[in-house]
Amino acid sequence: MTWRVNVLWALMVLVMVAVACEEEADVATVSPELAAMDADFVVVGGEQYVSQDGTTEAHLVYDTAFQWNDSVSAALRRLELTVFHEDGTERARVTSDRGRLDQSTDRMIAQGNVVVVIPGEGRTIRTEELHYDPQGGRIWSDSAFVMELPNQVLRGASFTSDIEFRNFEARGRP
Repeated sequence: MTWRVNVLWALMVLVMVAVACEEEADVATVSPELAAMDADFVVVGGEQYVSQDGTTEAHLVYDTAFQWNDSVSAALRRLELTVFHEDGTERARVTSDRGRLDQSTDRMIAQGNVVVVIPGEGRTIRTEELHYDPQGGRIWSDSAFVMELPNQVLRGASFTSDIEFRNFEARGRP
């Protein structure tokens, strides 16, 4: 009877091995754009908080980040940056197709279909490139922009502003 049990066990193991061999393992693939990047690290689906003295100043969410060993800069894809007032309420929200974050200064450049929404003012800015400097307290764009306000629309070739939009300077025609 023992040899029959051993044969039965051996047959079950062989069937399980045969079934396992028939299933193909999933192979991870990347887009040609990702394959061409020479990044040392790739993070898929990430977020980062920018804080100073225990207060959260900004929250960054991105689809993909590319990091290099010899750089403090990270290239981001499909990003959303939320900037907060000191009391924790939302100051502005920036979305874009891609961007670059300097992790030593928290400066960021958003590029491609950049949209800035300032909820408390009903203000929306659309541009192709936006620079954000949290330490300097300013934003600017060297690209054409459209700013929609509740009662008007402004257009220009570029602009510079403080974070609160008290000192907003538009230049040129788009």
